[in-house]
Amino acid sequence: MENRVLLAFILSLFVFFGWGYFLSVVQEPPPGQKNAVAENGAPSPRATPEEAQAPGAVQVPSQGEEGEPPAPAEVITGSETVVRVMGNGVEYDISNQGATLRKVLLKRYHDDHGETVDLVKHDGKGSWPLAIESSDWETTRLLQKSYYEASTELLELSPENPTGTVTMRLNHPSGLEVERTFTFHYDNPLFDVETRISAPTLAAKNLQYQVLWGPSMGGRVSSQTDYIVFSGPTAFVNGERIENDPEDFSGEVVHTGDLRWTAFQNKYFSVALVPETGVKAGVVKKDGDRVYVGLKMEAVQSNATLKHLVYAGTKQLQVLEDSGHKLVRLIDYGWFGNKFAFLVKPLLKTLQYFYGLTQNYGWSIIILTFIIKLLFFPLTHKSFKSMKGMQKIQPYVKVIQERNKDDRQKMNEELLELYKKHKVNPLGGCLPMLLQVPVFIALYHALFFSIELKGAPFFGWIQDLSVADPYYVTPILMGATMFLQQRLTPTVGDPVQQKIMMFLPIVFTFLFISFPAGLVIYWTVNNLLTIAQQFYIYRVAKDT
Repeated sequence: MENRVLLAFILSLFVFFGWGYFLSVVQEPPPGQKNAVAENGAPSPRATPEEAQAPGAVQVPSQGEEGEPPAPAEVITGSETVVRVMGNGVEYDISNQGATLRKVLLKRYHDDHGETVDLVKHDGKGSWPLAIESSDWETTRLLQKSYYEASTELLELSPENPTGTVTMRLNHPSGLEVERTFTFHYDNPLFDVETRISAPTLAAKNLQYQVLWGPSMGGRVSSQTDYIVFSGPTAFVNGERIENDPEDFSGEVVHTGDLRWTAFQNKYFSVALVPETGVKAGVVKKDGDRVYVGLKMEAVQSNATLKHLVYAGTKQLQVLEDSGHKLVRLIDYGWFGNKFAFLVKPLLKTLQYFYGLTQNYGWSIIILTFIIKLLFFPLTHKSFKSMKGMQKIQPYVKVIQERNKDDRQKMNEELLELYKKHKVNPLGGCLPMLLQVPVFIALYHALFFSIELKGAPFFGWIQDLSVADPYYVTPILMGATMFLQQRLTPTVGDPVQQKIMMFLPIVFTFLFISFPAGLVIYWTVNNLLTIAQQFYIYRVAKDT
């Protein structure tokens, strides 16, 4: 019985790993994610938005309706001023051209190329993050290409100077006025953005506006779980987390209702726009191969005011929980892991607590493994004792099965009498093992998906617990401990099952070669503790 349950558990792990890949490749997106709703209309046929925004493009003033003033075509020229905001491990660069973000540097983290993570990704075309876009492409060019007046060139935040403000103003001869205020906080990863647009001379156009972040997001860091974790536009609206795969729509996807945030996110980082006032809807926009997320503004006669927050940082559990606004829902543990999020979070917080004591996530994983093993000690002890009892009566079981092979009812009755006589429960070894499965899955996701382990060293050659062991030492050690554990386990079951079980250490060794070192360390230490427990039960306490 025990071997069958263990075999089923092992096979379920393969299903578990493969299911995430299946979902990421072939699953259709949920309803509501495919509906592309174009609200802004098509760009002017005289020039594409990209051509309209290109430096040196020739502007053709709009003729408009009779009595309507022409749309402003001339941008306010000048020299670029980049305002640098330096805070608690984060550096922002704001350009006065379009009052847009040019850099968001997370100084504690590095990308695949070893460079400081920059959450701004731009190819020199299209809009920059936090750009204002109008329903009229000529006005959009004016908003994004003009040089605003900046209130300062440097803002340094500190515990003594915890809050600072940068103001950008645009006063165009046509009467269009824009004021943007960025407020940063030293002890808060969110910053405030207020955008005021006044365009009385363009009231007849009834212009609509939106603030966009894009194209996409920087901070690409490869990992073994890329096929499980969705990377791209995500929104939390009407209590539901919605992912919008750019391959599934064209134009725009508009999110209306109780919008808490719209964001870009990958495994480790995220950028989220959190609406406060003046927001009509959230939007995901696709322009060629460039994708943006944004907030549509409520506008009256071409005037609009928008207040929103911006979160640009890591997907650390505690940081997102402390930030509020349901930003913790940015964290995605995969389809299966989300079902066990109620266990993932306390395990991760416990891991962080021990890191505060040891300053080493490797030792924190080992301590956490000891605690989990201690909590389940009574259950595993009972399981091993039941397996030991089942081994002792196995010869009698075979006799009963052979004698009553044509009468299953009588065979079951005699087996029940045998179990009762020897005080053995055939499920005694199964249930304790099954109760530990949710904890294993939760810890698996806590270690597999958390940025807390990104770049965290253990010792020696293990300098990053979030990636595979470069020399395969820990997977081989894990396989050896699994083999030894099998040798100490009583052989119960038919010969075919026993032969299958003999190959599992080899299969698991190859499977774990690509797993993060932190997870392999957990499994190896757990195996060593299990071996010690088995040795005590089977070799020391023989009569207990």
